[in-house]
Amino acid sequence: MNVIEFPAFKKWKDEELVEVTCREMARLKSLLEKENNEEYWKEVMIINSMIIEIKRRNLKINEEKLIENILKK
Repeated sequence: MNVIEFPAFKKWKDEELVEVTCREMARLKSLLEKENNEEYWKEVMIINSMIIEIKRRNLKINEEKLIENILKK
């Protein structure tokens, strides 16, 4: 029997969801640099679910902050 996990971020406040999503994107970049493919793809799926939840709530991520997180070394 498969266990279906309920994502905890569905209960988070809007600001918390956006902030954690940005932090996880930074973590994703570090996983890519370490070439940890299994962990990377696991994290991608989590972030994808978070982004879907952000869109479902009709929230916006500050574009400047998002670009900074993606491009920051």
